[in-house]
Amino acid sequence: MRTLLCLAIVALLGLGGCADILADQALKDAQAKCAKLGKQFVEDTVDKTELVVVSAAKVSGHCIGPGDPDYRSPG
Repeated sequence: MRTLLCLAIVALLGLGGCADILADQALKDAQAKCAKLGKQFVEDTVDKTELVVVSAAKVSGHCIGPGDPDYRSPG
């Protein structure tokens, strides 16, 4: 069965010095998108960029659901 069911990439921009906060929010957004599909988000990469004025974060991964080899029941 295919594990890669849905690619979730979330990228956020904000004020400088906030890349960690943006990465956490991007992860929560990706988890919420997968949860709406009844699946779990599995993180592949997290990229954070800190510039003087602007910070950026990107989280990529995929959604998996029951029947997929990597699925772990919530709870």
